[in-house]
Amino acid sequence: MADRPTRTLLISPFFDAGLPSGGAFFSVEVAREWLRRGRSVAVVCARRERSLGDLEPAAHEGRLALHPLIGDQDVRFTHHPNQALQEATAELIRAFRPDVIHVHNTQGMLSAMRAALDSGVPTILTALDFGLICFNFCLYPGRPEVCAGPESAGRCADCVMRDTRGPARRIGRMLPRGLSRRLWPRFVRLAQALDAQELHAMMRHLLRGLDAVVAPCPSLGERLARFGAREEHVTTLLYGLPPEAILRPAKTPAESLRFAYFGGPDPLKGFTTIVEAVRLLPASMPLEIRAYGDDRLRDRLTSLGPEVRRYLQHRRLRTGAALAAEHAGIDAVLVPSIIHENSPFAVLMSLANGSPVIASDMPGLNHLILPERNGLLVRAGHPPAWAAALVRAVQRPAVIRRMQADARFDRTTADFVDDLRQVEDALAGRRWAPRPDEGEAPGPCARAFL
Repeated sequence: MADRPTRTLLISPFFDAGLPSGGAFFSVEVAREWLRRGRSVAVVCARRERSLGDLEPAAHEGRLALHPLIGDQDVRFTHHPNQALQEATAELIRAFRPDVIHVHNTQGMLSAMRAALDSGVPTILTALDFGLICFNFCLYPGRPEVCAGPESAGRCADCVMRDTRGPARRIGRMLPRGLSRRLWPRFVRLAQALDAQELHAMMRHLLRGLDAVVAPCPSLGERLARFGAREEHVTTLLYGLPPEAILRPAKTPAESLRFAYFGGPDPLKGFTTIVEAVRLLPASMPLEIRAYGDDRLRDRLTSLGPEVRRYLQHRRLRTGAALAAEHAGIDAVLVPSIIHENSPFAVLMSLANGSPVIASDMPGLNHLILPERNGLLVRAGHPPAWAAALVRAVQRPAVIRRMQADARFDRTTADFVDDLRQVEDALAGRRWAPRPDEGEAPGPCARAFL
């Protein structure tokens, strides 16, 4: 049966079937489910090379159309108003005439959001990226604690954890490339710190204008309501996985306990915590940690000393069914994030495939973990606590294997889209005129943006 609504505009800058990112994975899987139900999908994305995988036929048939309206570097570095992007998005909306607009990632896309809100088409934000919690403006302090977002705008200058990369614009012709690549992120951070309060006001203004907000965990829904979204418009819906990612393979026996870490060397994800915890472990423990990631992670591991590499091994990151099959050789998964999360797919994939999760006791993670049932919760950013958790696991392998039976997650992408359809149905027939902010002044930056 054909789905309703039938024409969906998706704002998702990193839409890419080949990108090993939870955000890209989510957007592609949701779009695949929409296409399966007979929808036409247009995607506002960045100008970058990408793979569509098995979505290529839908693109050739015209049921899926990509509209790369913003440069890749602008997505990565620019959080300020972009008039060209706003006008291009508005023109696309007029031409495509969507029934509903979905926003999956706000990074560099605030002007596209403004065009969506001004169009009168019901607009739904799925709070996908963890950066959205701080609106990509108030980032994270250089210590293992959660940033309070706009409530701590004065501390933005202390935030040095953001991993921003790319060529330096404007100064690139004046400095050697290597030096400019190191300096440009610092200019970006400084600009964000100086403009933080105005940018916060702008995002609060946009959040308040949304017709619906879908949060993947209760803590994120509460934060967004506190930062400007209308509480009555916020719905909590847990993500789902494609059926092929829920393989639940039988565990292969091994003498050592086999842990896995999925991600990169980004400090926010806690890889450094694992490295420092491993340094505290005694020698010759029956333990191995498989670090699945890209070349950056491999290079970081290569640079570490033998006391770390005796336990940590690099593995090439896999996706989909291949990743699910990999869990046959994984006894438990480590998720040591030092920041709040939003129900990360590393946790969902692990539970779906019978691998308990040892995770930081942080919002966005702890709602998924039942201690001693399907995993453990450990103090975030504290290497001694993580070292102790690893030692206890090695001393009690039977507990880890017992938790494997209770490590479950059966929710599919189709289940998520079914629930999302109910949110859409509640907005059916609503057409909004461009609306001013209700309740608070957007601030000078936001006024210029409007």
